[in-house]
Amino acid sequence: MLSTISVDLPEYPFGSVTPYCADSEGRPIIYISTIAQHTKNILANSKVSLTVLENSIESDDVQARGRVTCIGDARRLNADDTKAAGERYFRYFPSAQQYDGTHDFEFFRLDLVRVRYIGGFGKIYWVEPQEFVRRNPFSRAQELRIVQHMNQDHRDALKGYAGTDAVMIGIDGEGFDLHTAAAKRRIPFDTPITTMEEAREALIAMARRVQS
Repeated sequence: MLSTISVDLPEYPFGSVTPYCADSEGRPIIYISTIAQHTKNILANSKVSLTVLENSIESDDVQARGRVTCIGDARRLNADDTKAAGERYFRYFPSAQQYDGTHDFEFFRLDLVRVRYIGGFGKIYWVEPQEFVRRNPFSRAQELRIVQHMNQDHRDALKGYAGTDAVMIGIDGEGFDLHTAAAKRRIPFDTPITTMEEAREALIAMARRVQS
């Protein structure tokens, strides 16, 4: 849920559902049209918050789920940053690529000021941006190389990770993301990784574990 400061109703918040993914520095990236109300609000006042709710199949109690609210400023990306953001974003949301170059869609990055974390009863904290975001240890080229290799040569392993047919769409130091027919899936690593070799070893170990 993206909350912006309303232009039509000054000083009141305006909430809208907005997909997002993280950039190489772990900051939220959104892809929005200039004709949308939330974009008009952002262009008038960059102060926003993005609330992200944990997926859960164990409970339908929304308040029992973990969640974070990312508070910061929405900045329009320049041409160079747009290319990098678009490459990753469209892997996560392939259907959004049809808007590329049409309807005045543009990428914005949320430069975080503070994060509110709620992990359940008694687990409520303010978190500073440097404590929350994690830089992706893989360059654009390295991430794409891993993703393409897994999708081309290790589809059985991906199916084992997800329990169904899946496509890898992204990887970072803490885990990787899969796209299935039903939903996106986040698969965490047992311990953080920082190199290509560590990624290879972690993926092999996980594949062996799900096959046993």
